[in-house]
Amino acid sequence: MNKVKDRVSEEEWNLREELSSAYHVFAMLGWTHLIHTHITVKGPIEGEFLINAFGLLWEEITPESLVKVDANGAVIDQGSTALGINPAGFKIHSAIHTSERADKWVMHIHVPEVVAVASLREGLIRGLSTYSMDLGPISYHSYEHATNKEADTCERMVSDFGPSNKVLLLRNHGSITVGKTVHEAFFLTYQMVEACRVQLHVLSSTKHRDDYFTVAQPVVENTYQIVQDNYTGKSFGKLEWEAARRLAESKR
Repeated sequence: MNKVKDRVSEEEWNLREELSSAYHVFAMLGWTHLIHTHITVKGPIEGEFLINAFGLLWEEITPESLVKVDANGAVIDQGSTALGINPAGFKIHSAIHTSERADKWVMHIHVPEVVAVASLREGLIRGLSTYSMDLGPISYHSYEHATNKEADTCERMVSDFGPSNKVLLLRNHGSITVGKTVHEAFFLTYQMVEACRVQLHVLSSTKHRDDYFTVAQPVVENTYQIVQDNYTGKSFGKLEWEAARRLAESKR
């Protein structure tokens, strides 16, 4: 069989390199759950998606090992391994990819601090830190297992996510972040993880709501808008993604 690079387009190969780098960055930052959770991206051809081969640690993922599937999870190109994909995991991603959202990248994690905040009745406090103010409005979805055949879990999840929010906290489960670019989805994930860590530190250090400050909502929204307006001169998260990617690849 021809090498993967020889049988895919240049555009798809570039996506494969970027997606494998995303897995490496997540591994470097400790955002992994052994072989579980996923990062996916829409391929250059409509109805095609790239996902990790189920069974590899994220440090082991390469552009060649990624699997190309259709919206139902059927394998189009196996990649360089004999491993399949996680059908339940891709079911969640496919529901978002095939919705009316314009986002190309979907990132799902089970980082403990994120699970902890997603399990709090109040959820994420957007006015508590600069990290949380970068995220915009947060969506929530109550816990359901994706393989529950008697429930329209994914339809409800997409409905709960809504048409424009970029961060979905899955109650008692984890989170999903999306973006039109890898750097948008990555930096939202980074800010969310750090926001959850700050919140847990604050809550564990205080007894009452009056013991800590939160930023007024109009200031929170203004701060979010400043970040969205690319005040760095680059689109949201681009410089941060490029730096994280360089660091991860330097360690390989």
